[in-house]
Amino acid sequence: MKKNLLSTLAFVSMAGSTFAQLPVSTAPENKKAILEEFTGIYCGYCPDGHATANAIKAADPNNVVLINIHSGPFAVVAAGEPDLTTPEGNAIDALAQAGNVGYPAGTMNRNLFAGSSQLADGRNFWGGWANTIKTQAAYCNVALQGTIDVVTRLLTVQVEVYYTANAPVTTNSITVALQEDSVLGPQHNYGTPLYNASNYNADGTYNHNHVLRKFLTGTYGQSISNTTMGTTFTQTYTYTIPANYGGSGRTNPCFLGNLKLSAFVSETNENTINGNNGPITLTGFTNVTDIGPNSLKSDANGCLGNNYNSQFKFNNYGSSAVTSANFNYLVNGVLAGTYAWSGYVKPYGYCETIVAPAMNLPLSPYTTNNFSITVSNVNGIADQNAANNSIGKVIAHAPVASSVTLEFDFNQDWFGSQCSWSIQEEGNSNNVLYSAPLGTYSDLGVNPNFPQPITQLYTYTFNVNPATCYAVIVNDQGGDGINNTSGAGYYRLKSNNVLVISSNGQYGAGETRLFRTADSLAHPADTTGTTGIANVALHIQSLNLYPNPTSGLTNLAMNLTQGETVGISVINSMGQQVYTSKNNKMDAGFNTVSLNTENWTSGIYFINVSSVSGNVKRKLTVTH
Repeated sequence: MKKNLLSTLAFVSMAGSTFAQLPVSTAPENKKAILEEFTGIYCGYCPDGHATANAIKAADPNNVVLINIHSGPFAVVAAGEPDLTTPEGNAIDALAQAGNVGYPAGTMNRNLFAGSSQLADGRNFWGGWANTIKTQAAYCNVALQGTIDVVTRLLTVQVEVYYTANAPVTTNSITVALQEDSVLGPQHNYGTPLYNASNYNADGTYNHNHVLRKFLTGTYGQSISNTTMGTTFTQTYTYTIPANYGGSGRTNPCFLGNLKLSAFVSETNENTINGNNGPITLTGFTNVTDIGPNSLKSDANGCLGNNYNSQFKFNNYGSSAVTSANFNYLVNGVLAGTYAWSGYVKPYGYCETIVAPAMNLPLSPYTTNNFSITVSNVNGIADQNAANNSIGKVIAHAPVASSVTLEFDFNQDWFGSQCSWSIQEEGNSNNVLYSAPLGTYSDLGVNPNFPQPITQLYTYTFNVNPATCYAVIVNDQGGDGINNTSGAGYYRLKSNNVLVISSNGQYGAGETRLFRTADSLAHPADTTGTTGIANVALHIQSLNLYPNPTSGLTNLAMNLTQGETVGISVINSMGQQVYTSKNNKMDAGFNTVSLNTENWTSGIYFINVSSVSGNVKRKLTVTH
């Protein structure tokens, strides 16, 4: 009974707006502009086509219908990428001869305009075409609406066509298109600045809108045999929506809340007379509030847990739109932090990637850790379905270097000018051990004797501090790493000729990898200019300062293998002591001491932590 009540309430509450589409109007109308846009994720000018089409729609929203058809060579995707093509779309592309003019291309009402030799042409024509079409009288009107049962995913569509005048042909065709907005995927872009930049998300994905998913009537529509004035054509269509679209290894999910309908009437398969957009109402909800986090991405391994990065999405399975949600972060089942989200996610829609602020998590550096994100509440109340409230992953411990002398191999590809990297203390961008910024490497020429892709190897040797966590950060301005089609590059970090970190170079725009040095290393003279642990404090497993730099409070966090008494002193760059605290009794495990730097002058300071087992030094930057 609860389920039926929710279904009825959802149906009735939306009926006032969504079901105004039917019955179809019987008053004479001008034609609506029906733009079928041919596009693809590898088409760098296509985002400008999307922006052009959106501007035409925004200028006259009730009289423009947009249908994005992914087709042609720029829509062929690699394994793991979303395949947005359809057999129907490929056929319409061939009919319009879009490939003859390049992509993006589009047809307006499948009309052959003066000066064109094919139905499709470039984006600079679309605005003028739309204005021309909308001045022409239509001899029929189109209206449609649909419902989807969210449990069975059954779509039911009602369509009506009314003839306000006699058609000049005895037979028309009605085409009904199912489309989806906000389909996530990559998108090449040649714009500087980016074309249609607002369509990109925080994680670099692009929102593909008006995506053709299916022609419910077949590629060229269903025949309408009676086209005389005063005739009404009525038809109902049903279609079970799959959970995913796309070919094997190239699937992408279909979100019911982002689906919409359009329909148009043509003379056979060309010369579209009129069309319309149609709403879809969702029914059959089980819960009012029900979200499920998914797509968790986070740092691959943990060391100190300083500035731990994570991002995730969530789906809304409830009948209410989600405007706020709170999430808990747990490490090994213990609450480590919280995150409050606000925005808007429609029923059976999804939240675009949430990039949570970097957190300091109590990770154990030598063991694996279980990291999870759980739903605390939705719209200020409890989530009604606890079964899908949590997502997690195992964080592997960072690999350990057994020597203070490290060797770093960086094998660049052709495009060295796109490469950069740095090795720095984890969570401390001011303490960079070694780096190769953009401009360090040059592009390589093609050797005429060896036409295959070529690379060039660089090797660096440097010293590190014991009992310290470091980050290897690599970036590629081209977004394809150093092992794509321009040379099989790689990078490797070695300690005592043993691999600590190894990468095949396929890291896209970049990645961060962590490693840790062992506690009991003998530390030679530091030749890198890095200030780290001078004499190893055997009971201090880890030590970190955050935030660093700071203009106010900074936290000195230490993880002790056993309880002991420590002293803390702070020396400025002139050798003057600005702070001292003795006989601080610390327990085994994590301890935090806050230092107020508001009255310290801007500059470099050295934090000394001492105990009977040794002492540790850290560098702090103060800015005001």
